[in-house]
Amino acid sequence: MPISIPAMPVQGLSSSSRPVSLEGFGYEGMMAGICAAGALLYYVKETQKDDAEHLSRVLAYSLSEYMVVDEVTKRNLELFQTIRDGSKQGSLFGIMDRTVTAMGGRLLRRWLQYPLVDKKRTDQRLDAVEEAREDLTLRRSLREVLDGIYDLERLNSSIVLAHSNARDLVALKLSLKRIPEIKRLLGSLTPELFVRIHDGLDDLTDIADLIERAIRDDPPITIRERGIIRPGYSHELDQIAEISKNGKEWISRLEKREREATGINSLKVGFNKVFGYYIEVSKTHLKSVPDHYIRKQTLVGEERYITQDLKTYETKVLEAEERRSFLEYELFQDIRKRVAQQNLRIQNAANLLAKLDTLLSLAELADENDYVKPEVHCDGRIFLEEARHPVIEKLMVGERFIPNTIEMDDTSRQVLIITGPNMAGKSTLLRQVALLVLMAQMGSFVPARSASITLVVRIFTRVGALDNLSQGQSTFMVEMQETANILNTATERSLAY
Repeated sequence: MPISIPAMPVQGLSSSSRPVSLEGFGYEGMMAGICAAGALLYYVKETQKDDAEHLSRVLAYSLSEYMVVDEVTKRNLELFQTIRDGSKQGSLFGIMDRTVTAMGGRLLRRWLQYPLVDKKRTDQRLDAVEEAREDLTLRRSLREVLDGIYDLERLNSSIVLAHSNARDLVALKLSLKRIPEIKRLLGSLTPELFVRIHDGLDDLTDIADLIERAIRDDPPITIRERGIIRPGYSHELDQIAEISKNGKEWISRLEKREREATGINSLKVGFNKVFGYYIEVSKTHLKSVPDHYIRKQTLVGEERYITQDLKTYETKVLEAEERRSFLEYELFQDIRKRVAQQNLRIQNAANLLAKLDTLLSLAELADENDYVKPEVHCDGRIFLEEARHPVIEKLMVGERFIPNTIEMDDTSRQVLIITGPNMAGKSTLLRQVALLVLMAQMGSFVPARSASITLVVRIFTRVGALDNLSQGQSTFMVEMQETANILNTATERSLAY
């Protein structure tokens, strides 16, 4: 069925000047991808009932830019969850994740899922991790500042979609206030990735200052409650708030004046939501009630009255309260809209901070576990000296992991046959080699004395097969299908175990 692709502004273009052709954005000839993106955006628009303007562009990428890690490989290597119970603890991601922000955690997961096959990009990540690892003081300082940053990606989406409350804006402000310090600390780092982050990071002080001027530090949860806007931001709101603030003093003066005028010392001026303001007199003093008092309510031991002055004041206060609630809501809506208009800047800052957090996380991981910087190349050779399994070595209690040295190449040592009794560590060694190759190509240091790793385009696994009885496939059949897939698909730049 034909699907109309929703109009979508591309970064740098206004929605009123949309491109006639997609050639300039690298989408030419990608009809399947364009249709898929259009269907997805159509779904978002229909379900969210919003244009989702924070989705500013569609990025095209090619699988040839990344190592292929299929679902079977993810499961057998336990990249994100264990085979036994599906938990994060005990997985490679669970061991590697040292990020301190939600954005960094998501980016680390993407890097692990899409390792690079380009030597230059891989070396750039490794160089950045190396310098961050060496400078412990700077790394800890940056991570400490990053630790106070909220999830900017989700805050930004919530603000653009008008789902956010005042506390979300305060969280955004507190996060943005940390960016200048991050830029200052980054200034002393020289690797290219850190320089790009420093130069591309907008401190967004104008947005932080707007929220600081407009929103209280401790606003209510809902946006319909009063107490959101900071005093001094709106002169009209301040005048209205003054009426409410002076209400108690006015009531106290009125009560004192009426007691003196009537001689009734027990006279009280009160308020409830049903009857509003009233003057309460006990029935023992009814004879002293002035003629201009208007009876409003009769209770067991008291009578409640109202005067023209009190009625006029009540109208003034109630109108002021109603106007104050409406005005605060309108002001908040305007502030949120002004922040939402800067969503591209906020999103860019979130992306750069996520990258910084991920690089620092990998540096922290390397420093904690005595990892080594791998040498990556395209020579078709893998040499791992005294390599260790990154997960098992952390989970072992009371024992020392025995390292292994592995050497392979694409000529004379293409195939290694590993033998040994049950529980000798054969599967551990097989997975270990694949994990270290994957870690190196995502830009991480690896657990070894030294490591020289050729870039591979795909990792195949042939361990831990399970039957598929729903499709009539035994364990043996599944194993044969996986083996056939390796034999028919592997290239000279594949790693299979």
